[in-house]
Amino acid sequence: MSAGSRFLFCAYLLLALALAPQARAAGFTGNFNGIANAAGMTLNLQEAGGRVVGRLAAGGQDYAVVGARSDKGAQGSLRVGGGAADAAFFRMEERPLGVQFLFIPAKADGKPDLDAAREYSFLAQGVAVPSQSRYLAAPPASEKIDVLRFIDEYRQWDPRDVARIYSALDERSQGLIQLYDHATADLLWRICSTNPPNENISQAKLDELLDRQHIACADFMPLVAAAQKGGLFPEFLRRARFQFEIVRETVLCNRGQSSTSKCADVSALGAPLIVHWRDAASIMRELAGDAAVAANDNGNAGQGAMTPYPTPQAPAAPVAAPVSVPLRATIADEPTETRSAAIKWREGRAVAKARRRGVKLPLADPRA
Repeated sequence: MSAGSRFLFCAYLLLALALAPQARAAGFTGNFNGIANAAGMTLNLQEAGGRVVGRLAAGGQDYAVVGARSDKGAQGSLRVGGGAADAAFFRMEERPLGVQFLFIPAKADGKPDLDAAREYSFLAQGVAVPSQSRYLAAPPASEKIDVLRFIDEYRQWDPRDVARIYSALDERSQGLIQLYDHATADLLWRICSTNPPNENISQAKLDELLDRQHIACADFMPLVAAAQKGGLFPEFLRRARFQFEIVRETVLCNRGQSSTSKCADVSALGAPLIVHWRDAASIMRELAGDAAVAANDNGNAGQGAMTPYPTPQAPAAPVAAPVSVPLRATIADEPTETRSAAIKWREGRAVAKARRRGVKLPLADPRA
């Protein structure tokens, strides 16, 4: 193990001990709540004698968990309602604050479908998510960071480190991120909180990030503060995470590291979000509930591919889930209104700029 890996491991261990000294029993035993794309899922596990058993509740479906422990974690099968046939399979690894769970659907012949597998994070019950004032150490300036690692870890870093490492990403990766509105708004919020330009992000990089926003950081941050009081900010963060996952899969597809069917799905999900991009100010005003201001913002109201934000009081509609990957409902819907010529021109300019940087858009559909 390298010195950097040992440091990161120790940081996670110390954080876990500080936050929840009594929260975890030995091994996989415990109750866990899903976070991020696993929000709403629960996992109850018991480990004994090298066996791991329990229950996974996901998307309205209950799975019986039956597996075996190994040095690298645990793996086994998932069955529905006491059925005799395996509905899916899993691999699982311990984390300082919970478990990482890989859900692997079964093919028609009963074998694992690894191409359709999805990874989910679960937090042990009784463990609090670290507050924003407590950040993990970011990689040093001397270390070159790949965009995939940036996507996975930037939420854990101090905003100054987010600005520094984002600035060091290659232009192709920056251009790809900027094609997605909620992902860009999330980054803009963190970077603007550092009062740029500064030693972490230059004026040129900041201007590039603000190119389509038509707002300065000084005006944007009060909108973020208002949005955080509106009760819907967690939904904004979920949508930003969704878009960053599309960026991740697009990078893997461009590198030839993903299946053709998954690349086709990524293209279908990403296309409407790119075409119906919205500026960060409009997003924050909508989160804050200022519909009148949002409706007049650049003539761009109601034209995002995202569904409108629900009111905090409205319960989420149940989503039927087949015996497959327990994904949340898609947030990429058809637009409701026709966009103006000016908006179309700005969107086209952004896509052309990304293509000049080497981003392959749109992804080819291998099933066409």
